[in-house]
Amino acid sequence: MRRKCIVYAGMILAVLSGVAMAQDEAAVKLEDLTHPEASKRDVRVLILPIGSTEPHAYHLCYGNDAFTAGALAERAAAKANREGARVLVLPAMPYGVNTNLVAIPYAQSIRPATMMQFVKDVVDTAEKQGIRKLVILNTHGGNKTTLGAGLRELFATNPRVFVALIEGADTYGDRMPGIIENPGEHASEAETSVSLALFPDTVRMDKAVAPRNPDFRLKSLQASYITFVRPWKYVSDTTGHGDPTKATAEKGRKLVEVFVDRISALLKELSDAEVTEKFPY
Repeated sequence: MRRKCIVYAGMILAVLSGVAMAQDEAAVKLEDLTHPEASKRDVRVLILPIGSTEPHAYHLCYGNDAFTAGALAERAAAKANREGARVLVLPAMPYGVNTNLVAIPYAQSIRPATMMQFVKDVVDTAEKQGIRKLVILNTHGGNKTTLGAGLRELFATNPRVFVALIEGADTYGDRMPGIIENPGEHASEAETSVSLALFPDTVRMDKAVAPRNPDFRLKSLQASYITFVRPWKYVSDTTGHGDPTKATAEKGRKLVEVFVDRISALLKELSDAEVTEKFPY
């Protein structure tokens, strides 16, 4: 009887050990790994999710952008790794460039130069640790121009590291017609649907209302080829832009699926590729 117990105990330990190993291999976020687990990883690509901490109308939380960046990165990396890639997701950066939102209570903002230096420090660290491929996943519109300029700087200062920038919503923008009824820019039907798909417990649909978004005084400013910074306290009466009331988790799942399929394919190719002097050519 005692021998059977020992055998059974050994079987249980083996199963538990296998489960632990499987969980270790499945984990894609650096913050979830212990030192021994992280040390044995052969990482080929790092993902740096970047969001923001800012108001998102009456129904989404201040951390929505950072939560979205981290959740999308995790899902894309997990799929890529299941297909043989070697990708690791860094902790999501929760601060963004919000110089036009600081008049709104507790919106957090860092200077563009601070954001660029932060990214530079991350890339410098990655390069010292032997990583030569890094993907930035941005989910906050206010970071877009800063991160674009940052890529130019990194090309000059860190030529040995290939850095790509992904704008989260742009990855499924061509698929929104037929899914999203009322496109908007912020806390909109699309963003709310994605949030419902990724972290529904943070979404308060009972508080969702259509905002009042005034037109520009100059009609010419509506042209897509003109860029300027808008004082956000005048953009909307709720801080949102676009009607979120028809958002659903099903719509969000369709958009997230497009993102994961497209970005996981990129990550797999990038993971397999050798970075040469002429890369990506």
